[in-house]
Amino acid sequence: MISENIAKLADTLVKKGIKYAFGIAGSGSSLELITALEERGVPYQPVSHEAAAVFMAGACSRDGKTNAVAITIKGPGFANTVPGTLSNFYENRPALTASEAYGPGVPLFRAHKRMDHKSVISTIVKGFYSGSEPEGVEALLDSASSEVPKPVHIDLHNEPGKSELFIKEEKYSDESDLAKIKELINASKNPAIVLGSLAVRKLRNVDWGKIGVPVFTTAAGKGSIDENGPNAGGIITGEIKDLSPEATILTNADLIVSFGLRYAEVIVAAPFKAPLVNIDAAGGLADGFSPTINFVTSDPDSAASELIPILFKKKWGEDAITSARVELEKELFSDPWLPATLFRNFQKMFPDAALVLDTGFFCTVGETVWRARSPEFFLGSSVGRFMGSSIPTAIGFAISSDKRILSVSGDGGIVPYFPEIKIAVEKKLPILFLFMSDGGYGSVGLSGRAKGLSPRAFEFESSWWRAAETLGCKGAAIGSEKEFNDVIASWRKEAGPLFLETKFDPKKYGDMAKRLR
Repeated sequence: MISENIAKLADTLVKKGIKYAFGIAGSGSSLELITALEERGVPYQPVSHEAAAVFMAGACSRDGKTNAVAITIKGPGFANTVPGTLSNFYENRPALTASEAYGPGVPLFRAHKRMDHKSVISTIVKGFYSGSEPEGVEALLDSASSEVPKPVHIDLHNEPGKSELFIKEEKYSDESDLAKIKELINASKNPAIVLGSLAVRKLRNVDWGKIGVPVFTTAAGKGSIDENGPNAGGIITGEIKDLSPEATILTNADLIVSFGLRYAEVIVAAPFKAPLVNIDAAGGLADGFSPTINFVTSDPDSAASELIPILFKKKWGEDAITSARVELEKELFSDPWLPATLFRNFQKMFPDAALVLDTGFFCTVGETVWRARSPEFFLGSSVGRFMGSSIPTAIGFAISSDKRILSVSGDGGIVPYFPEIKIAVEKKLPILFLFMSDGGYGSVGLSGRAKGLSPRAFEFESSWWRAAETLGCKGAAIGSEKEFNDVIASWRKEAGPLFLETKFDPKKYGDMAKRLR
């Protein structure tokens, strides 16, 4: 039997756009909510670990809207969600979590699995609601998807609700600042554009590829411009090496116009050589870049529509981008058995596939080699660099998309949520789980060896393809480009997931990204 409060909550969640549910149920309100959502057409997917449910819900909410909920029990079950919630906080994915909880009127001696949920996650959610009344839930979800989108949480109980939203009141810029930006663009000869994740959510209707100046993105903004185009300059991170876009192309700009450039979306936020003007929907997030003008507006799309016609009059940089791509090609494809070749060959064979990454040297290479036509062709842990996130994120992506997906994990990332591959098997999700191994933690190993520190912490041998087969996933270990090409050529989308294991020379693997960042 479903209580009236839970039934109303399910109605509200469906009304506000919840389309998917994940989790691990208890015997109380969590089970009621799962049942009520299923009765209303929202499919529920059980998982092996609560954090995986939250990663999956985040993947479903990749467009900046709260499309999914992860449901758990109180206390330990709730605590297990924290890694996923933290990742969604980093990546601006406004997924909802909902956990069974004691109401505020329940005496403290009722202590079984008791935990102060709000104290645990108040710094990594945008809002926290205790109760189930429609008005409070609607306000919570509205706050989640407003810029900057972040995850939110509901504590499920039957007492009167209480809401706490952690929203900063914005102070918007004077329109005269926009006029000054226009003057600066008009006066420039070589302006360049940088797009943050804001462009993925708020500026989807702009065809940046038609502008004749170099356009760069942060890793979180990847796909904002079709990266196959002649003016796509690559990803900026602030970690500048001789083949970084900042060194090969951006250094020639005399003005940088950015949309949603935020310090959280780069590794190092520092001033550019050229003056910077930034347009954003939220203030205080460009610190470190020292913008000449930081224009904060409630309508960034309107601001962009006023600036783009001026940028259309400018043209430069195509030769510099072509030259930079040639140098990257030489650097990354000099050895046929390194990750760059696998990324390129997979995308050539399946141009409509999407790439999912978590963290590691292979991510640096993947972000550089993989050319996303739009945001739907790439999903990474671009801000948090969260080890282990690739597998559950890919599953959530596949459940909420019809794309074939390449999910890449390294020696560390393959471990935490490996059992979730069983979901991909059961649902026949078209995911290639690609395990790239160099025999340990690649980046940690570089630093550790240089300092003469214990290799026990970063060197280890592992193999997972046979373990994948025990979950029902077809698997293989491959050792050459030809083997890789032959296997993926025979992989049919309707056959479900495939697990491939690749091992690389540690020295070559460690050196492959040293000139990128």
